[in-house]
Amino acid sequence: MRKLKKSAKNDAEVFTQATIQRDYNLILKHSHPKIVNAFGKDEMISSMEDTYRTMSAQKISILESEIEEVSDIQEENNEYRSLIKTTTLMDYNGRKVTLKSSLFGFYDQENEIWYFIESNKLLNDTDTQSLFPNFKTAISIPADEQIAEDS
Repeated sequence: MRKLKKSAKNDAEVFTQATIQRDYNLILKHSHPKIVNAFGKDEMISSMEDTYRTMSAQKISILESEIEEVSDIQEENNEYRSLIKTTTLMDYNGRKVTLKSSLFGFYDQENEIWYFIESNKLLNDTDTQSLFPNFKTAISIPADEQIAEDS
């Protein structure tokens, strides 16, 4: 379990750094296959490009992202799962904002890789919920939190 937890942290670090560096192929590599298959790689890359273009136009940038905690690995539904808490520092047009959020990790034993989904999407996104019908977990998923620095 210790090795699984360490690999979850390593893969989550790769995933979050790929997000900062806009490495679409690496983001897709660690995105849950159900999402990639449902939307298609080209469509997902196009969507990510649109998101980054909008962020640039609105002068929003990701400055850094850090893995804060990896929960204990749970075996549920014949797979290993974990919650990875992250802290992301962003610049919103000159104003620093800290986003505390989490990734939900699913381990693919055959390929020895962790796949991730933004945890809040498992709770509040109808598209994601339709891909994971009747999703249940004993892992507590916290709400995302945004903290704006005083200007």
